[in-house]
Amino acid sequence: VYRVNGRQTKHLRLVYQQHARSDRIDATVLTRLYLLAPESLTPWTPPTGEQLALQRLCREFARWRALDVAIQNRLTAYDQWAWGGLTHLVPSQALNWVRRSWYDPWRVAATGVIALQQAWQAAAPDSSADLSWIERWVARARQITQLYGSPQMVGYSRLQAAVRRNLDLLQQCRQQQQTLCQQEILPLYRHIYPDCPLESIPGIGAISAAIYMAFIQSIDRFPTIQAFRKWCGIIPSSDQSALAQGKHLPLTRAGPNLIKTTLYQNANVARQWDVQMASIYYTQMVSYGKHHTQAVCACASHLASRIYAILKEHRPYELRDLDGRPISMAHSRQLIQEHFRVPQAVRQRRNVRVRKERQRALSANVAT
Repeated sequence: VYRVNGRQTKHLRLVYQQHARSDRIDATVLTRLYLLAPESLTPWTPPTGEQLALQRLCREFARWRALDVAIQNRLTAYDQWAWGGLTHLVPSQALNWVRRSWYDPWRVAATGVIALQQAWQAAAPDSSADLSWIERWVARARQITQLYGSPQMVGYSRLQAAVRRNLDLLQQCRQQQQTLCQQEILPLYRHIYPDCPLESIPGIGAISAAIYMAFIQSIDRFPTIQAFRKWCGIIPSSDQSALAQGKHLPLTRAGPNLIKTTLYQNANVARQWDVQMASIYYTQMVSYGKHHTQAVCACASHLASRIYAILKEHRPYELRDLDGRPISMAHSRQLIQEHFRVPQAVRQRRNVRVRKERQRALSANVAT
C-alpha cells in the first residue's frame, strides 16, 4: 500500500484533463501513477495508536505556542501605539507589572518617580537595585500625555482592561504548554522511544526530538537521505535545462509545517554550539552574501541530514571539528567564538530593511 501525495495526483491530472477535475479522472490517475513513477511513491506503514496520540499532542503544543507568540506580538503592538514602545524602556522583569497595573500614562505622571520606585520595590523586593529606568519611564509618560492631550483620545482605562485579559490568556497559554510537555508529551515520547539518540545533537531538546519522532515514526520508511531531505521540505527547488542551471531558487516547503519550523529553530541554536554548523552559517553570510534566514535554512538542511544519519545508525551524535576530530562542547564553542563570528557590519549589510533602503536609493538614482 502506498500513500499518494495530493499534489502528485493534481499534477498528473493536468496531463489528462487540464481544465477538468472529477473523481473519475482522479481514479484514472491513481491507477496509472504506480506504473508511471513507482519510485516517487512512499510505502504506507500504519502507525500505532500511541504514535498518532504523540503526533496529536505535538500539534496541540504547536497551537498553544503559536497563540503565545500571537499574544506577545499583540501586547508589543499595544506598547508601541500607546507608549511609543516599552521593551527598550522598561526591564523585562518589570514589563508585565507595568502592563498590568500602570498602563495609563496620566496615572504614571501623576504618581511620580519616588512613589513608583516604592511600588516596584514592594512588588519585587528581590529585583535589581537599579531604578533609573523608572525616571525614563515617567518622562515617557509625560511625553505621551503631551502627545495625546487627553486620556479619552486612546481610552486607556479600556485598553488597560484589554491588556490584563491578554496577560491572563498568556499565563494560561504557558501553563497549558508546560502541562502538555511534562504530563503528556514527554512521558509518552519516553515510553515509545526510550533510547532515541536525537537529543545528543546540539540544538535538539526533548520536545523537539518528540516532534521529530511523532512525524518520522520510523526512519526505515525513507530509503535514502535524499528522500528524507525531500520530505522535510527544507531543500531548494531545482531548475535545469541543457547547460543552464537555476540559481537562488526558493525552498520546496514540502512536508509537515511543524517539522520545518522545528528544524529552523534547532538549526539556529545548533550553529551557536556546533563548529561545523557555524562554519556553514558563516560561509553563507560572509562568502555567499545571504541574510540570516537564508543562512539558518542552509544549516537546517544539514541538520536534517544529521537527523537521518543518527536515526539510521542508531548512535549518539559526536561533535567534530572541521578536520573530523572529536571535540568537546566547550572547545567547539571556543572555535566558533574565535573563527566564525559574523561581523556586525556584515549583518547590517544583509539586513532586510537595509537592503530595501539601498534598493530604493538605487532606484531613485536611476530615475534621476
